[in-house]
Amino acid sequence: MKKIIYTLFLICSLTLVAQDNTNYDGIFMGSYIPEQMEYIPSSAKRMLGNKLTQIITNKGISDNNYNSRFIITPNIAVLTKNVTPTAPPKVVLNLEVTLYIGDGIEGTMFTNETLEVKGVGTNENKAYIAAIKQIKPKSPVVQAFVKKGKKRIIEYYNDNCNLVIKKVDALNGQNKFDDALAILAGVPEASSCFNKIKAKMLTTYNKSIEYDCKTKLAEAQGILAANQDIDSINEATALLASVEPNAPCFSKVKSVFSKIAARVQELNDRDWNYKLKVLDVEKSRIRAARDVGVAYGKNQKQTTYNVRGWY
Repeated sequence: MKKIIYTLFLICSLTLVAQDNTNYDGIFMGSYIPEQMEYIPSSAKRMLGNKLTQIITNKGISDNNYNSRFIITPNIAVLTKNVTPTAPPKVVLNLEVTLYIGDGIEGTMFTNETLEVKGVGTNENKAYIAAIKQIKPKSPVVQAFVKKGKKRIIEYYNDNCNLVIKKVDALNGQNKFDDALAILAGVPEASSCFNKIKAKMLTTYNKSIEYDCKTKLAEAQGILAANQDIDSINEATALLASVEPNAPCFSKVKSVFSKIAARVQELNDRDWNYKLKVLDVEKSRIRAARDVGVAYGKNQKQTTYNVRGWY
């Protein structure tokens, strides 16, 4: 009963936080600069990447360049290029910068906006940088563009919530809890789908930390059963030290850890300085679950995005 009350408290508290923070919709978006833009100087590309990040974060979106389903991506066309008859000569570039927001997995473009910018520099690289600097993330045009993109992302989850839930259930059935959390973490709090998946996020998180705890505990015990020298102890302890204190089998982890500490005293190794994780009472389980999902997504192989037909 206490566990049920605690879970309900966490869900309600997260909802209140989301309502209080009007600039945060729980949307994740990544910036993606396609390889086809090799004609852009590398320093200008970095500047462009920074501008895309500013555009994303300026509207309360979480910047996630690692395997985010939804992306903002640019295309640049050179309208004119001139060299001034001055000493020293300067390069003048007029660029057409088109920004796109869409689903980079399915290849569906949601919205786009075209900007014209001009840059002048002592060489082409500096002219590109000067032009890209003219992109204003807070301009009304760019703000309206991002707002349209956010609306379409929220609509995606509202319309496809049942498919998201089915995919999560399938992954949970295969004990792929972190994969499931990575999907759940992407559901925006501003969508109606979020209310449908909150409880599932908690149960998936609980299954994830329980599975992780049992796996690491068994592995640590296997290491110690084979050998109890300091190298084996350090290997086993490193595993136990990464177990979440919310896990149901954490009491067993503490018991094994205590035995290890006693063994270390026997070995008189002063360099041994491991500690178990401590429960963070300020961190709700939903936030912890999202953190696990986001971190897992960042550690996966970079997604190959489908932007065919966008440019």
